[in-house]
Amino acid sequence: MTCLHLDLAGGGQYSEPEVGWGGPLQALSTLRRAIDGPVDPADPRLPVALVTSTVAGLGAVGTARCAAVGVSPLSGAVAETRAEGPFAAGLRAAGITGISLTGAAEQPSYVVVEAGRAAVLPAGELWGMTTGQATDRLLARHGHDAAVAVIGPAGEAGARYANVVTCRSFPLPRLGFGAVLGARRIKAVVCVPPGSGTAGRAPWPHDVLAAQALFTAYRREMPDHPLAGWQLAAPGFGAWPGTAAAPGTAAVRNFADTATAPASWPGLHPDRYAAFLSWSGGCPGCPNDCVKGYAGAGLHQEAVAMLGPNLGIGDLGAILAANARCQELGLDPVSFGGTLACVFEAAAHGPLPSWLDLPAGAGFGAADLLPELVERAARPGHPLGEGAAALAARLGVPELAMTCRGVELPPFDPRVQPGLGLMYAAAPFGPRYDAVEHDLDFDPVYGLPHCYDEAERIGLSVPAPASTLDVGRTSRLADLWSGLDALLICPYASTPTRPLTLDRICALVRATSGRPINPEGVFALGRDRLRTQQQINDRLGVPAATLPARFFDESVTTGPHRGAVLDRTAFTAAVETLRTHWRTR
Repeated sequence: MTCLHLDLAGGGQYSEPEVGWGGPLQALSTLRRAIDGPVDPADPRLPVALVTSTVAGLGAVGTARCAAVGVSPLSGAVAETRAEGPFAAGLRAAGITGISLTGAAEQPSYVVVEAGRAAVLPAGELWGMTTGQATDRLLARHGHDAAVAVIGPAGEAGARYANVVTCRSFPLPRLGFGAVLGARRIKAVVCVPPGSGTAGRAPWPHDVLAAQALFTAYRREMPDHPLAGWQLAAPGFGAWPGTAAAPGTAAVRNFADTATAPASWPGLHPDRYAAFLSWSGGCPGCPNDCVKGYAGAGLHQEAVAMLGPNLGIGDLGAILAANARCQELGLDPVSFGGTLACVFEAAAHGPLPSWLDLPAGAGFGAADLLPELVERAARPGHPLGEGAAALAARLGVPELAMTCRGVELPPFDPRVQPGLGLMYAAAPFGPRYDAVEHDLDFDPVYGLPHCYDEAERIGLSVPAPASTLDVGRTSRLADLWSGLDALLICPYASTPTRPLTLDRICALVRATSGRPINPEGVFALGRDRLRTQQQINDRLGVPAATLPARFFDESVTTGPHRGAVLDRTAFTAAVETLRTHWRTR
């Protein structure tokens, strides 16, 4: 298959054969060629791509993944994010493994891809619709087997953390791709499968029997596996805050409160989710069912933590409704929660200015105001759409923005997990909670002993205290999971803690693509991806990053992680070590 390049202004297009493993690496190479110095992230000449890889989207276990690649309006740095779900298969069914967009449409438009070719069509009547409404309209027009990636009113309004929602429930999160498409007046990308008789399915894996054997082994082991079984069983992996009993492990009140555990709110206990369950089973070919639907929206790992304890809120119904409304409006719930937490902490220190346009009573614990705050953040020009870093600067309290490179931090506290925090700061694409396996998983007290043999096989020193900043281990894990990202194999199914061991990853690659890869080849692929991203940032003039001062100056106050804090000197040196590693062949 090929990657399609489309000029939104003139409609010109051409197909490029897959290079290497295609997917994110090929899209990053295209982006790198387009950049020869600092550039405005809003420049329509910059390519923005939606891709899958030569491995993904073929119905095999752990491969229901697509990615978006471009430059983030939040960070001004390279941006790459992923979504689970059916959209990867939709790209393949439309005859491509990716589409790269340049230019801007003259009027609100959407892109239709069918049989490997694209058309730009008017979208005037879709502009202003929520993601669900627009998806319904486009499926009615192009067939219910089509795969739709769409922005909501937040992206149209230019909210800097607006996202793209694929196949109704699977967002491409965090880095503002909804704002990128909105600025180019693109409402959606619709992938249309072939006509009758093919049922809209993507091509088969190269070796169907080998892929089926991997699926069968995974499904057999999954129910009794400590992590995969937890992801499979309701309520799924989005409900973890209700069992996080140790203070300091995750954000509470903008990471300022390390005396209160996320599980202190009894309404967030996993047994409270059943009444809100809407659907499950959204990833073709994968039995793990990690992402389930609650209150009508897909629930990933971060939303409850960022809209709940991070805001001092324990009303699960209000949290899930806010997550669902974020999805409908095309807002990232993690960045939204991080932005509100910054503003709420500022409010705790004194009155807020009227230009913030907040409802009376906005502050920590204001569950009843969440619906109105979501609506305001998606409005054109509303300050909440600017993100935490911009708002904190305007308010004169930049220290209250829990961000890195302008991107709101995930909920997992880096004081307790310094290797994860190191990747927040060092990763070229910015803070992401699934860039490496978490430090606590290898801790001798809180870790996952079932994974230690696999961890040792791939070159990790385990077990080791989570409080230790192990740069070598973080580097090795970063290269590994970057390799998975390059192939678009899901880390929530993969090594070192889940049933797809590294050997099985290599077998999966061969089964899907017909091409061999060895274990060290996965690490090398990951380094190539991170190196390309670092090269893009170097061309953009993006400097080294760090974390907010809070994580260096304020230690965890109570509980088993009491005293945990980052060492600024060691941390800064570690960031530079990783940046040098990714610049070196």
